[in-house]
Amino acid sequence: MIPLFVLLIFASCNKPLLKYNSAFEGTWYSEPQYNSVLGKFVSDELTFSGKTGAYLIDCQDTCAPNLCTCTEKLTGASEINQQHNKIRLNSQTPRVFELNAEPYQQGNNWYMEVDGKTYKKQ
Repeated sequence: MIPLFVLLIFASCNKPLLKYNSAFEGTWYSEPQYNSVLGKFVSDELTFSGKTGAYLIDCQDTCAPNLCTCTEKLTGASEINQQHNKIRLNSQTPRVFELNAEPYQQGNNWYMEVDGKTYKKQ
């Protein structure tokens, strides 16, 4: 019973991501990085819409204008913790991301930094 109580307290401290900051809404691509296992450049994708989010891992950019052939995809409710430094994607296997920089605008483009990677809003 105690672990359930602790889980409920932890969950109650989280807030839906877009309710906290609507600038997160949209599709974000990380800067391409070389993956030596795949032998090509790949990007990750984060998408936030409504209460849900998606994380696509090691995607190729050969299907312009969208990324494709991703090695893995997670979807679920997106939340931010009380300290606003972690985003959680409540998928079947929850995934926690370190939020290094919230969305910010440079010129006409929007960027954010997650898990040490820079993402650009599409």
